Amino acid sequence: MPNKLSSVAMLSVHTCPFAALGGKKTGGMNVYIRELSRQLGIRGIKVDIFTRCESKDSDDIKRLGKNVKVIHIASGPEKTLTPLEIYPYLQEFTQNVLRFSEKMGTHYQLIHAHYWLSGLVALDLRKYWKVPVLQSFHTLGKVKNRFIPGNREPRDRLLAEEKLVRQADHLTASTGEERKNLIELYGARPDHISVIPPGVDTRRFRPIPKSQAKKAIGIGQNSNLLLFVGRLVPLKGLETLLRAIAVLKASSGKAFGLEKRFELAIIGGEHEDRYMRMVKALSTELVLDNVASFFGSRDQRVLPNYYCAADMTIIPSSHESFGLVALESMACGTPVIAARVGGLQYLLSHRKTGLLVKPDDPRSLAVAIKTLIQNPVLRKKLGFNACREAGKYEWKKIEAKVRALYTSLITHQLLNSES
Repeated sequence: MPNKLSSVAMLSVHTCPFAALGGKKTGGMNVYIRELSRQLGIRGIKVDIFTRCESKDSDDIKRLGKNVKVIHIASGPEKTLTPLEIYPYLQEFTQNVLRFSEKMGTHYQLIHAHYWLSGLVALDLRKYWKVPVLQSFHTLGKVKNRFIPGNREPRDRLLAEEKLVRQADHLTASTGEERKNLIELYGARPDHISVIPPGVDTRRFRPIPKSQAKKAIGIGQNSNLLLFVGRLVPLKGLETLLRAIAVLKASSGKAFGLEKRFELAIIGGEHEDRYMRMVKALSTELVLDNVASFFGSRDQRVLPNYYCAADMTIIPSSHESFGLVALESMACGTPVIAARVGGLQYLLSHRKTGLLVKPDDPRSLAVAIKTLIQNPVLRKKLGFNACREAGKYEWKKIEAKVRALYTSLITHQLLNSES
């Protein structure tokens, strides 16, 4: 087997890289897989991304970029399923990946698995392909149980994550916080974890004149725009944000320093599920229907206009493994207000590249929003510093770190096989 890296199998069983962002299963992980694969392809590395087929209308094979293909694998009914509903069909997924590889005569040097479902498939594929498995969790069940009140992740997920920590050849973590969680909650070996953050496409996410961005999305020029981008699930803290906006609205006027109208744009959500109906009802209850607008999911190609039109992006999550939305906003030069949780507290520097607030606290969030609305000089300073900081996360730089790790794992396996 040649030592030079030339081919990688990327596993994303439960969600497709082509899926529109903002849905229940689509977010930072989709962006990570898509952008990393594109960058690897540009470097001449062949990447096949295996994902579950959710529709009879899906193309079996779809090109994502140079040297990169997305391959839809039959596994259970051709419809959207939850991760736990997919779990019984993992063996079928594995067997159909093996059939595809054999039919195409394809050899992979490494498997990069994303999320616990993909990791279980990767361990099975390793038995046949005899190549190293790199596992990226993106979210961890035990961490969600710790930070989300009343949350109980399925036992199958927790057992699978424990198994993957023990048996995968190597693990990646987005931040030092995730590394710490893997060690303390799962017993991971410190030398088996590499901390490599996600990246950002600085050609797409870059500063655009605010007036131009507002015109592009049809927002009035004479209002302060507040922006929320994310999946509409309880973890993302939209309820906290709506209650903070209600505090601002109730206190608005010259006495509060909010002479200009302000609007909240909410990006995310595929359809009217129970949670979306609940937050819309809360918006109505708080008399915010003339302030808060639900835009649904948006393609990444138009997201820069929303970031650049906004005076600030607000991330009130109860927990974030990393916080890709914050990084995209930073790259656009738009300051971020975020809860001091998870990866956000490492990505942002308080009062230097953004503002960090107490999580799940509408009043402290309202104070931070008011601070930025009232202080355009501070907004400009934070936005400038944030844009400069985001340059450190350019995808070319992140891809180089991942590629170096791939090469190290392949080389290590070669040396072991020869000894």
